Amino acid sequence: MASKYIHGYQEVEQERLVEQAKVIENQIFDFIDFSQVNRLLEIGSGVGAQTEILLKRFPHLSITGVEYESKQIEKAYKNLEKHGFDTDKVEFIHQDATQLSLEKEFDGAFICWVLEHVQNPQAILTSMKPCLRDGAMVVVTEVFNSTFYTYPERKEIQDYWKIYNDYQISIGGDPEVGAKLGSMLSDAGYKGIQLRSGGFHLDKREADQKRKVFSYWKNLMSSGAPNLMEENLITEKEVITMQQAMDELREQEDSIFFYRFIQATAFK
Repeated sequence: MASKYIHGYQEVEQERLVEQAKVIENQIFDFIDFSQVNRLLEIGSGVGAQTEILLKRFPHLSITGVEYESKQIEKAYKNLEKHGFDTDKVEFIHQDATQLSLEKEFDGAFICWVLEHVQNPQAILTSMKPCLRDGAMVVVTEVFNSTFYTYPERKEIQDYWKIYNDYQISIGGDPEVGAKLGSMLSDAGYKGIQLRSGGFHLDKREADQKRKVFSYWKNLMSSGAPNLMEENLITEKEVITMQQAMDELREQEDSIFFYRFIQATAFK
């Protein structure tokens, strides 16, 4: 696993994860069909933000979430109970996903925004394979951070984004892992691999959505600030300058937001 988690485990970050999942829900889940899946394995279930959406869209599912950080598991149960979901259908297990030991067998697996944070993502894809039934559907959604672009270009945003991604690499993560999903799934022996590019290309035609996504992305970038400042990689002034630039672009009529992630579907 990565030695550090770039976003941290503060309560404000736990809440951001829930809000983030809602903002980008359609871009991810409109292309997923787990209607024929009954037992779903969710790797890196975190605070249950994606679990909540899975249960909302596929209420028949029985979900087992695997999470490395016990603080996130505690928050996940609270989040699901708070929003009225039946936690009898959900189990969160504290395990290292590179060394899974699970009693159940699953006919589907879901991974979202997880492989970017670990030192050996290939090991996760390999480790979960024996837990899956033959023909099980696997859906993996991951970042491709070099695609991030805003117009007009603001140096304070691009400089911060480079420091953010370089730091993620330095702690064992991979901000470009999405581009590698096809090869990784193939190396792990999965079949029927399909890739698609999802994300945002927002301009004045979708002004409200553009404002919402600029705010969401500013918060995502800001979530790494405590670790970046602790490592003396950035100053508080530089964080504030980045945030102000994102706010200005959010309100600028002719501004553009562009970002692509990669979603892979495969089968055991």
